[in-house]
Amino acid sequence: MARNTDNSYDIGGSITRHLKWGGALAALLIFGAGTWTVVTEISGAVVAPATIVVETSTKSVQHRDGGIVNQILVKNGDPVKAGELVLRLDDTLTRSNLAVLTNQLDELYAQESRLTSEIQGRTEITFKQRAKSPLHRAHLMMIEETQRNMMEARQKNHLSKKEQLETQIGQFEKQIDGLELQRDAKQNEVDLINTELGGLESLRKKKLVTESRVMAFQRERSSLEGELGGIIAQIARSGEAISERRVMIIQSDEELRSNNLEQLQQTRAQISELEERRIAAQDELRRTEIRAPQNGKVFDLAIHTIGGVIMGGEVVMKIVPEEDQLIVEAKVQPVDVDQINPNQEATIRLPAFDKRTTPELKARLKTISPDLVQDPRTGSTYYLAELAIPEEELERLDGKSLIPGMPVEAFIKTEDRSVLSYLIKPMMDQIAHAMRET
Repeated sequence: MARNTDNSYDIGGSITRHLKWGGALAALLIFGAGTWTVVTEISGAVVAPATIVVETSTKSVQHRDGGIVNQILVKNGDPVKAGELVLRLDDTLTRSNLAVLTNQLDELYAQESRLTSEIQGRTEITFKQRAKSPLHRAHLMMIEETQRNMMEARQKNHLSKKEQLETQIGQFEKQIDGLELQRDAKQNEVDLINTELGGLESLRKKKLVTESRVMAFQRERSSLEGELGGIIAQIARSGEAISERRVMIIQSDEELRSNNLEQLQQTRAQISELEERRIAAQDELRRTEIRAPQNGKVFDLAIHTIGGVIMGGEVVMKIVPEEDQLIVEAKVQPVDVDQINPNQEATIRLPAFDKRTTPELKARLKTISPDLVQDPRTGSTYYLAELAIPEEELERLDGKSLIPGMPVEAFIKTEDRSVLSYLIKPMMDQIAHAMRET
């Protein structure tokens, strides 16, 4: 009986000791775990779907006005240089309009040169236009010859009018010369008859001649003086006619100059208007040749038919730049945007490649869009973040290439946080939310 009692006592003491040791161990584990959750920090990250894009973006090739396709000089995948011709539109109508404007301007410039020469009183015309080709030279020669003939005809007509007036002046001058001789002769006759009348007056006083004889001489003197006055009046009228003709000559010169100045002003106004239209036509002709906006490769070519019609503003192809740096565009959810800032480190995962052989790439956050961006297809909103991958990281791909449009995953590193904060943050958020509701 005593042995059994001793055994029973020993078993109870052993259990107690084990319980103590177990409690101490549990307390130690709880303390250690608590200390670990407080002391240990783990790295957080914002996970965002992303896409590989070109830094300067793919360029769309468009035409402002549209037209009929004449030549297609590239196909999808072709490399092109900036400024290289990729598509040519039909330019028949544009060239025709430009030719008409050029011909009109050639004629107006030649007319301007002719009018300038006439105003300056020159007998030769200095033409400004220069031939651009043998055919153009022949065309200019015809226009210039026409203007020379016109100048010669106008000058002859003007000189003919002046010569007629000069001839009339000469005739009036000769008429004046004759009238002056007649005037002098009549004046002599008047002087002689005055002398005779003086003698007759003396004889009449002495009663040696009759009164009727004296009166006859007086009548003759009056007649001579009347004729003399008529001659003097004719001389005056002829002198007035000469003055009128000389004024007409001056007026003819001034009228010609005034008409030339007016025509020159009108011609220059027409030149200004047509030059603007020619510049527009030349620009339209240049735009019939569609050129690559940058170096790159052609893709998404939308035109395949010669003679097909493209509409104004239609995208005919796209050019993907080759030499520009590739970047990552990530779509960050609005709830996560407060955790990221420029220059934060990030990790890029490439689901398109074999995970066993393809490493994750380091990147750095460059920019974050200042406002929400809305997806036009789904209507979802996000912040657009751009991440740059260093060149040395791309070399780790062992010959594999990142292609624009490739989907990737971006893990943007956030600040380190303790394990405890991760555990209690959801509970604290729920408590804060519950308190706001109450």
